[in-house]
Amino acid sequence: MAVDSAPTSDLCRWVCSTRYQDIPPEVRQEAVTLLYDQLGCMIATCTLPSCQPVVDLVRKFGGQGECTIIGHPFRTSLIYAALANGTIGHGDEVDSTGQQGSGHYAASAVPSVLSVGQSLGASGEDAIRALVLGAEVAARVQSIIFKYATRDLFYASVSGALGSAVNAGVLLGLAADQMEHALGLAASGASGLTSHHLEDQHQTKSLQRGRAAEVGVMSALLASQGVHGPKEILTVENGFFDAFVGVRNVGEQVNDGLGEEYVMRQVAYKRYAVGAPNQAPLYAFLQLIKQYELSANDIDQIEVSVSRGAFDVVTTNKHPSVDLVSILSIAAVFGEITFDHIHEPSYRQNTGVIAFRDRSRILIVPRPGASTRGERLNTSLTVRTVAGETIHQELRYPLMTDGEIQQKFRDLAGLRLGPDEVLELENQILEVESTTNIAPLVSKLEIPY
Repeated sequence: MAVDSAPTSDLCRWVCSTRYQDIPPEVRQEAVTLLYDQLGCMIATCTLPSCQPVVDLVRKFGGQGECTIIGHPFRTSLIYAALANGTIGHGDEVDSTGQQGSGHYAASAVPSVLSVGQSLGASGEDAIRALVLGAEVAARVQSIIFKYATRDLFYASVSGALGSAVNAGVLLGLAADQMEHALGLAASGASGLTSHHLEDQHQTKSLQRGRAAEVGVMSALLASQGVHGPKEILTVENGFFDAFVGVRNVGEQVNDGLGEEYVMRQVAYKRYAVGAPNQAPLYAFLQLIKQYELSANDIDQIEVSVSRGAFDVVTTNKHPSVDLVSILSIAAVFGEITFDHIHEPSYRQNTGVIAFRDRSRILIVPRPGASTRGERLNTSLTVRTVAGETIHQELRYPLMTDGEIQQKFRDLAGLRLGPDEVLELENQILEVESTTNIAPLVSKLEIPY
């Protein structure tokens, strides 16, 4: 196949030729919402134990620089900022997922755009253009990995590396051939295994997103300096999909509907600071608690049906934002789940929560047969009461309204900022497209301890 008609080069030409004005208004608006939601998440997560060691390392070795570390009162170099901010981007499980499984791309895309955009003094329009295009590439690559599901060892990190290369490359003004080199370099540096679920501090999982942002930004910078990567990395033998899916020619599908359907719009914003497979069961459980005015003492047993892939995650990973038994126990006792409920150990150590776990049964059952990633947002939940009543709920996680997303941002940003500061920041983010330089906005995210 000739290089000038090959899928990777076609993708790069589309990325580099798509102007801000070419992007449909509803897609640009989704990117602003993605930025808005992600920044609220990052302000809340930036000092968690999953992130702080990386931030401390950057403070020690990163030297002086022009780039902000979100939520911290110091700056560092561009590459170190991408690493730290990407790690913060997935500091816990509150960042967005995808309606059909392709998610977490905001966790590496937003940090990449903010770090590179701040260093270049990019305009708001340029930043949103870069965010849309990089997130779109990441979402498309990830959707193919999930479609074939041949190797569920990698997903968000490897797609995030390619997406971050596009985020950075667009802002750097790479030509199409340079962008192809950047993708080849990013693919060569992409990594991240889902064995991160065996590590219960969430540090490996968070760091994977940081490394995705770092390798993407570095790859774009290297390409801008004339460094070459493998050509046609999406379809070549031993290339990206050959390595991460085990099927070489599926890379052609990345371009299906390109520019007509924006896959990055298939976002499912999270109500709770818990993993994607936990969102639907928790929502269903809290609805039953409210509807039937249940207290922890009323509940004898909870039965939850989840997809087989979700079952492995929510029963293996013991981090409080992923362990479904812990999440439902806290919800049963307190009747809600906030960011603090997940991250303040006092809630897990509460005598009522411990007593509930000792007395009640929580049964998590995998649904039979294979399932798609999107089915992680489906659940079937049954509560059996001490009085012998059986209450049942089946649902698909309902998408958040604009009002809910706004309240989420205010709650999360309010963990570090005063009410007036939250509102000022909110307005600046939502009006980002009108700014001539995003650097002052990013600088406001340097929050004193």
